[in-house]
Formats: sequence, structure tokens, C-alpha cells
Amino acid sequence: MTTTLKPLIDLAREFAARAGAVDERVDSLVLRGTFGSVDEQAQWIAFHEAVPAPFRSVQIYDAEIGGDIDASEAFDPARTVQLTIVKPAVDGAIAFLFAATAAEYLESQAVSGRVLSAEMDSRAIFQARGLDVAVWDLGTAITPPPQTVPISPRKLVKDYVPDREVVDDLSPWLITTRPAVESPEFIGWRIQAARRLLGALMNSASTEQGVVWLQASGPPILRIRADDPALTDAWEQLTACAEWVFLTGSDIEVRHLIFALELARANRPDLALPAISAQALEAARATYEAHVQSASRETLKALADLRKTVIDETQKVTQRAQDLTSGLWRDVAVSAAPFVIKVLGDASKTTKPGIAAGFYFAAAIFIAVSFGLQVRINKTFLDNQRNARAKWFQTLYGYISANERRDIAEEPIEKAVASYNETRFLVGLIYLSLIIVLVWFGVTTLLDRTANPTPPARIPVKALPARTSPHQPLRVGGGNRPAAVTINSSGTPATK
Repeated sequence: MTTTLKPLIDLAREFAARAGAVDERVDSLVLRGTFGSVDEQAQWIAFHEAVPAPFRSVQIYDAEIGGDIDASEAFDPARTVQLTIVKPAVDGAIAFLFAATAAEYLESQAVSGRVLSAEMDSRAIFQARGLDVAVWDLGTAITPPPQTVPISPRKLVKDYVPDREVVDDLSPWLITTRPAVESPEFIGWRIQAARRLLGALMNSASTEQGVVWLQASGPPILRIRADDPALTDAWEQLTACAEWVFLTGSDIEVRHLIFALELARANRPDLALPAISAQALEAARATYEAHVQSASRETLKALADLRKTVIDETQKVTQRAQDLTSGLWRDVAVSAAPFVIKVLGDASKTTKPGIAAGFYFAAAIFIAVSFGLQVRINKTFLDNQRNARAKWFQTLYGYISANERRDIAEEPIEKAVASYNETRFLVGLIYLSLIIVLVWFGVTTLLDRTANPTPPARIPVKALPARTSPHQPLRVGGGNRPAAVTINSSGTPATK
């Protein structure tokens, strides 16, 4: 603490000892009383005019004049003033000048982050998973606390209390570093910690006529008042129970259910809560070990079934990719048919351009529909398999962890599906190329037909026999019905 701040803190403590009211809040300290001497008034006025860091302001309010007093005001030992010291504001950190108010805050409020106390002994500092309680060194800037992983018991306990008895985060009440000596701050924190830990370990919390009750369903049923002073005596045992339930592994729900059941069973009229908690923890551990051993056989069987299912699913997806490539070669053969017809038609000179173009377009439509149907059928199959697999895996997921589920079940199938998607993309490119080629040839054939129309067919005419004289009749035709042709005087042939 700097030499500038020490007189201010000493003045505040001296004034508080004599003051009629002391109200230390999260953001400020409010003192009401009278000055003991002219010197004291002058020192407060000096701090009012030059506020020492880290405080934001020092106000000396006199209700009679309706404002702050200054150096021009004469000393009056009967004058009642209100001193307000505005403290620094840091997200996640709260500082107190007096240990009593820090202890009261830790005992009654939902705390998290960092709590600092200027009167705290350096040997009395302690830490929880989500809380750091330390000495407030006024000469050092207050820093925000680090981010912590919340431990939420809300989904495990039914809370019927309007103000929410069960906390959202249990980490501020799970101690990690104990103090070397006890302090008012630690005692206040421990009182609330015992209540919060017990609330997180029970099955439900309810209120009756303004009294909050914590209940563990048995049989028999165990009910404890949340504000029972005896809870503090069981703080050590409740801490051990909460650490076992929430910090031992991933199977939190099962351990919570087992412990709440064993806590209700361990209740005896002649036993105090510390003994009941200790016996319940021992019985819960034994019950949970038996549960794990009995579940291990089922787990092995479930894992074997899971591996078999994953192999089958992977083979089915791979088979779909193989079927897609097999269909490609069939459609390639179909797309080659118009070219064969074109070549044969060119050789015999009988294929019309319109018919050849129709074959190209028909082949393009056929392979496009074929590929689309294959993709649609495969997509429907994979979607159905995924839905069926998700429902079936729900049974197995109770026996394996999230990492095992990912490594054993999900990742191999995802790789097979990714391989199928890659094959589908490549085959789709080939199909698209074939369709473009066929359409291009069909359009080109039609354009060639328009640019070079087919000439009309020429009918061969048989030459007439030579005439011997101008009046000799010509015979046209043959068979049994000859036609006589004569030449008239104008030289024009006439048929008789």
C-alpha cells in the first residue's frame, strides 16, 4: 500500500469506528457520522480535492447545505456528514475495504471470479475452482479473473424455489487451495459453500411457508433445511461428496443419482449430517463400482455389436460407390450407340440427319436421367441408413464415451460417405462431359442438315428407239399393251 493510500484507509477505519452507519457496497463505501477534529476534516477535504488512485472519487456530503463541504467550511463537531468513497470497477472482481463486509458478501451472495479484501491477512487467502479470494493491495491494479469451466448441477436437481436455490455454477464452492489461517472471509464463504454443495447433491429443492427444504428421495426421504447452521459442520464431507460426483468422470448423472439415494438411506436419527454424508459417500462408491463392473460386460457386447454395425454400414456405402461406377460404363456404351449408327449410316447412305440427331439427344437424356435416378436412390438410401443408425446408436451411447463414439462409430462411416461423395462428383463430371458431347453432336448434325439440304432424287428415263422415218409410229411401253406414238405435221409426238 502506498504512503498516499495508507492515511486514507486509516481515516476510513477511524471514522467507521466512530460512525453511526457503515455501508460498504460492491462499488462504494458509505460512512455516516461526525468529524472528530479539525485535522480530520481537513484531511478528508484534501482527499476530496485530490482523489488518490485507484479510487474514482471521494465525496463529503452535508445534507444541511445540500452539497459537498470544502476548505471554506468551518469545523463543527456536531455536523453529520456522509462520506462516499467510490471504488474501482473491474469486470469479475470485487474489492472491499473491510473484512466484515467482505465476509458478509461471501456468505450471502452468488459470488464468482475474484473477491479482494484490504483487511485480509496474506496467510488467509484461498481459492476455489471458480473463485479467488485474496488481499486487496491498493497499490496494485486489479486484474480480471481468468475464465473457468462451469460445473452446473441444475439439470440434476429439481428446483421449485422461486429465487432458485440450486446455483448455475458450482465451481466457486469447490475449494482447491485452503487458507493457512482462518479469516472472517473464509468462515463466511464456508457457510454458503456448505449450503450450495448440499443443494447440488440432493434430488429437489422446495419452499414451504418461507422455508427452503432440500430433499433426497429414498426410500426413505431425507429433508434438510437449507439454512440449518449445522450444515457448516459437514462442509468437509460435502466437499468430498461433490468432488466425487462432479469431478470423477463423465458419468455424472449416474453418480449423482446413486449418491442421493445412498444419502437418504444413510439417514439415522442419532447421526449428524457429517457422519451421514461420510457413510453415504462410502456406500455410493461401492454401489457405483458394482454398477461399472456389471455394465462392463454389456459394454463389451455393445462394442462388438457396434463394430459389426459400423463395418456393415461402411461396406454398404462403399457398394453404393461401386454401383455408381458400374452404371457409368453401361451409360458410356449407351452414349456410344449414336456414333455407331452414324458410322453405319454414312456407310450405307440411308440414315437421315434428323434421325441421327434424335439418337444423340435421346442418348443424352437417357444418361442424364440414369445418373439422376442413381444419385436420388443412393441419397434416399444413405438418409434412411443415417436415421436408423442414429436411433440404434442411442442404445450404445450409454456405454461408451463421446471420444469412443467418435473414433469407433462416427469417423469410419463419415470417411466412407466422404469417399462416396468424391466418387459421385467425379462420375458426375464424366456424365456431364458425355451429355455435352452428345448434345453438341446432335446440334451440329441439325445445323449441317440446314446448311446442306438433300437434293431431290432423279428419276431415270429410258431412251426411246430411233425412228426410221418421220411418219413411223413409236412404240412406248412393253408387255401386252404397247402404245403407238406418231409424229404429226408440226413435229409433236402423239399417242394413238
